[in-house]
Amino acid sequence: MNDNQLQELYDNYLEFTQQMCSDHNPMAVAAIMMTQALSIYKTSMNDEEYNLMVDSISAHRSQVKTFERPTMQ
Repeated sequence: MNDNQLQELYDNYLEFTQQMCSDHNPMAVAAIMMTQALSIYKTSMNDEEYNLMVDSISAHRSQVKTFERPTMQ
């Protein structure tokens, strides 16, 4: 996957996420997204890789950016 394809995927997923958060409780949407993401990692990685990924996510939690307020209500 090249950079343009990755950007297109990101943009499409962001649009979908914004719509879901407009139609549903954003906390429920986030919980479902997090569960699905972790399931994809768990399915695609061996146990060591998965544990390293989860540890990396936790270690970088302060670097997570917020959405603009009108985006997620």
